[in-house]
Amino acid sequence: MSKGNTFENDLLKLIYQAVAIANIADNAVTGPLGNIFWALHTADPGETGDQTTSEANYTSYARASVARTAGGHAVTNNSVSPVANVDFPAATGGSNVLTHWSTGVATSGASKILHRGVIGAVEGPFTAKVDNTITIPNHAFSVDDRIAFETSEDAALPTGITDGVVYWVKTVAGDDITVSTTQGGVALDITAVGQGLAYKVTPITVTSGVTPRLTTATTIKED
Repeated sequence: MSKGNTFENDLLKLIYQAVAIANIADNAVTGPLGNIFWALHTADPGETGDQTTSEANYTSYARASVARTAGGHAVTNNSVSPVANVDFPAATGGSNVLTHWSTGVATSGASKILHRGVIGAVEGPFTAKVDNTITIPNHAFSVDDRIAFETSEDAALPTGITDGVVYWVKTVAGDDITVSTTQGGVALDITAVGQGLAYKVTPITVTSGVTPRLTTATTIKED
């Protein structure tokens, strides 16, 4: 089962714009949250994690706050994106390779995760077979690109693929690819067919002087 499209938009507006859902939910009257706090991660924090799970730790890192308003977050077609690029503090030391983001409710600490995703863009729907082949029509992947997968509405991921994990593209043949858990490693073993959405991951390598940024193309989809 899934939520209706109108309610999906209503729910996102309540969370990210503080807009009440008529006859169902009001925004907090006392001390309502004024900002949504975006975090960066070096791996998928997972559904059971919090914003400290695999969180960036380069020197000077801090979560970025975005107003919980229509001026801070745009909601349309069952999805939400930041209205402006989300910039994080420039690194003054240390290093990270960042692959994921999350949204939460606090400037620091073990804040609950509202939504999470990979740094990159959706490449399209995929299907997978037990010969380890993943088919993504008209994709733009090359060998050694990074890729991640997530479930889509009324679909189950293939057995062998884990939601949110970042893999390496191993082989490319037209619309078909295989993936590996390591660069140049053995092909991932897919033991049951499935489908979902594929994302082309564009990791941010942070070294001193680099300012990490999530662009306005960063999208949260409510299904």
